Amino acid sequence: MDQEQEPGQLFSAIEERAGEERARIHEEAETRARVTLEEAEAEIQRLKAEALRGLEREMASEAQRLVGDARMKTRGEGLQVKRRLLAEAFARARTEVERLCASPNAAAALEILSAEASAAVGEPCSVEVDVKKGSVVAVSSDGRRRADNSLLSRLNRAQAAFEAEVAGLLFGRAPG
Repeated sequence: MDQEQEPGQLFSAIEERAGEERARIHEEAETRARVTLEEAEAEIQRLKAEALRGLEREMASEAQRLVGDARMKTRGEGLQVKRRLLAEAFARARTEVERLCASPNAAAALEILSAEASAAVGEPCSVEVDVKKGSVVAVSSDGRRRADNSLLSRLNRAQAAFEAEVAGLLFGRAPG
């Protein structure tokens, strides 16, 4: 019977050894699974952090763009207001010129403007004056030289020449 026990013991030893091997393999597999899971969790956290940083950069960039757009819009609106006020200032000046044309002082002002127009084209010349319109036009005798020294034309020339200076007086600097 000794021989029969030997195979039984051999089988028991093999089974015991197989059980130990299964337990070791199972433990190794669980350890590898745990390590893989921990590595995966760490990678997920890294990717989340990286994605959040990317989103934060995008949001900061978008916020800067929106602030820039708002500033540009505000500047544009401010510039429009300044241009409108500047146009209003010259419109008021135009109204004052028109009021002057209707006043008794118009004749004296037009006389001075006539002398300036005559001097600009040279003598001999003809000078046409329209008191109601505040118009003074001098034309040389040969018709080659002409000077419009009307109140409104002078205002138009002054507006073109001094608009930046008037803007500086009104707003502290010329409109851009």
